[in-house]
Amino acid sequence: MLLLPRFKRVRSSWSLAGSLRLVALGLVAATALSSCEPGAPVENELPETRISLDTIALSGPDRLNSVVRLSWLGSDADGYVAAYELRVAGGDWTRTQRTDSTLVLAIPAGIDTADLAVEVRSIDNEGGVDPTPARLVVPIKNSPPSAEFIDGSFPESAVWNALTFQWTASDPDGASSITDVELRLNGGVWRPIDPNQKLVSLVLTASGSTELYYGSQELAAANWGYTLDTSVANLIEVRARDLAGSWSSPDTAPTVRVKMPTANVLVVASHSAAADAAWAADLAALGVDFDILDLLSNSGLERPRSWNPGFRHTLRGYDALIVYSASSVMLDPQSGATKLPLAHMAPALQRFGEAGGKLLVSASFSATSDLSDLVGTLPIDGLVTSSGQVRLVTDSAVVAQQSGFPNLKASNVLIGLTPMVSSADAEVLYRGQLTKLSGWQGDNLLGVLRRRQGAVQTVFLSFDLHRLDAQSGQLRRNLLQKVLIDEFGL
Repeated sequence: MLLLPRFKRVRSSWSLAGSLRLVALGLVAATALSSCEPGAPVENELPETRISLDTIALSGPDRLNSVVRLSWLGSDADGYVAAYELRVAGGDWTRTQRTDSTLVLAIPAGIDTADLAVEVRSIDNEGGVDPTPARLVVPIKNSPPSAEFIDGSFPESAVWNALTFQWTASDPDGASSITDVELRLNGGVWRPIDPNQKLVSLVLTASGSTELYYGSQELAAANWGYTLDTSVANLIEVRARDLAGSWSSPDTAPTVRVKMPTANVLVVASHSAAADAAWAADLAALGVDFDILDLLSNSGLERPRSWNPGFRHTLRGYDALIVYSASSVMLDPQSGATKLPLAHMAPALQRFGEAGGKLLVSASFSATSDLSDLVGTLPIDGLVTSSGQVRLVTDSAVVAQQSGFPNLKASNVLIGLTPMVSSADAEVLYRGQLTKLSGWQGDNLLGVLRRRQGAVQTVFLSFDLHRLDAQSGQLRRNLLQKVLIDEFGL
């Protein structure tokens, strides 16, 4: 009897089982091959999404404010995640490609706390959307807003009839959470203002009432019921309210005194003590009452903190404006620009003239003075520039070119004169009998005027009028009589 080696029997047994397995595998492979025939659709596997946090277990005062930073991640077994969609509290889905974001969760109006569900779902490269979005409940609490004045926008001394200032407000829950802003004066009733208007002007009217203006608007806001107190320094407060109804702590502005105009003429001075004395004496001799805004006194404390619209609102209280200034420049604390005083005033002067205001300017300049802001507003297009120098000697005059205006003379030789180039709508008023030195060349125009509907509205002199002091200043006063009394009707 032939005995087969043991391994032969084992091999024979294994081969039978292996054959059975091969048959089964063949059937599976045949089935698979038949399902992968060209054109047969393959079902897309939908993506999955996870948020970095599973839960936020906070309550009471430990709740989060409404600004929350979250991250998330998606995966797709048979492709890649192309985008995500987020929604809060069952709202609309918002698409993004980011995997993190700082969310500002809007707490429902009228409540202090809320549990808001944030959901994120992945979208894969075939447009498949995760059917089970990742979900996180965020416990939030309302944070009260804050409101405050910008102290630097308030004047440091009393102002004539107009107070312009700035305020700001913020909320940890987002600026859109602020719904109301209110002001009150001197402890009175709180009154609403526009939450979007951060620049406010309070302007006294001739009747003594107070109007409120926003920004550079020309029309007063409606339904403002406060009146500035001209007898004491005014105390102004601001506060803000958010969606939850929480009010900020009131902020108090630096107190400020607002003066009611005492005359219909405002004098803006920016020159020497000698100029101040001469102008005060001349106006007193003519019986012209005036209020004065001295830009140089007390180290400039009286300068407007807001030239536009602040100074423009100040001019609402006057019919005529007199400006006398030297060639020095000054800083605007709000804009940071350093310009001639007239350049700072230019926007206000433009509106003042459009409203029918009368203007007399006496200004000296240097060869490097920048007049670009004045062109179009005042009847001047520039200065005559030349090497050398011009003088007005004692036997010469500034000669009037218009009937009824006096010639002007000085008792001393005048140097540093700056003849001007007039604007197209200006009329020549004065020319100087100038002595030209060291090759100086150019026109001798020193004064112009501009009319409005046939009446003189603006007189512009490119020299220091107070220095024309011949005959004890009588010629100069004759000019002021002609301009202020006869032409302006003061």
